[in-house]
Amino acid sequence: MKTLARLFVIPLLLASAWPAEAPPAKLRVLATVLPLREFAAAVAGDRGDVRLLLPPGAGVHNWQPRPGDISRLAECELLIFIGSGLEPWLPSLLKALPPGRVKTLEAAAALTLRQSDEEESGEDAHDHGAFDPHVWLDFGLDVKIAGRIAEELSRLDPAGAPVFAANAAELAARLTALDQSFRDGLAGCRGKALVLAGHSAFGYLARRYGLVQRALYGLSPDAQPKPKDIMAAVDYCRKNGVQAVFAESSDPPDVARTLAREIGGRVLVLHAGHNLTREDQARGVGFFDLMKEDLAKLRDGLGCR
Repeated sequence: MKTLARLFVIPLLLASAWPAEAPPAKLRVLATVLPLREFAAAVAGDRGDVRLLLPPGAGVHNWQPRPGDISRLAECELLIFIGSGLEPWLPSLLKALPPGRVKTLEAAAALTLRQSDEEESGEDAHDHGAFDPHVWLDFGLDVKIAGRIAEELSRLDPAGAPVFAANAAELAARLTALDQSFRDGLAGCRGKALVLAGHSAFGYLARRYGLVQRALYGLSPDAQPKPKDIMAAVDYCRKNGVQAVFAESSDPPDVARTLAREIGGRVLVLHAGHNLTREDQARGVGFFDLMKEDLAKLRDGLGCR
């Protein structure tokens, strides 16, 4: 009988050693652009499985979702996107799902957005006065986005709220340090003209650090510069002593080379940071790395001490 009693008692003792509840499943989160994915992953920590909706190298403006992407979206619990027209394919993608199936967080919704300025582009574009969606290139706004991500994750996982708040504070400290490195690095530059041989993607960065963005065309990356736009940019560069033309890593280099040749200058490549190329992914770099590379290129091109 004693042996039989032990056979019942031992399993009970073993059972009491397990936690009363299984650990919660990780929150499944999708983000439309790289900085949102990295911010959400940092805030969620071990309590989240955060992935990027875009494949490597895809442009956020003109990406075309496939049927498999609808399935991925249907399986997530939270979709974080920029909004303000950055993801024109998103409304139709969400309409393919039952109403309320996926919770969403629009990162730009509660921010003070800048409007495109006619003076910063050589093109008479239809988007002058439109809101600029490239908010992640203002690291001060990124701090606010991190806080909103923590709040939204806390609604989905109340037990994780202290973790999310602590992680958001750590992320805010990293963003503040990055912001300070840009302030210090761009404080003593010979030039202030940020001439882009592409669309106006760096307006937030220029505004925050006292630069003047001058792009060949407005907010739409699909626009094509006209010969008069290139000649206007050449005149601007000559009048302002510009010796470096900046181009986005995802843009064809021909226009930038043409502009640089006309002014006897150089082409330096910047990352807008919305996604990684396959090469960047293979290098193991992230958003913060890309921004530090941008700072080095800006300091070089603008003649900073």
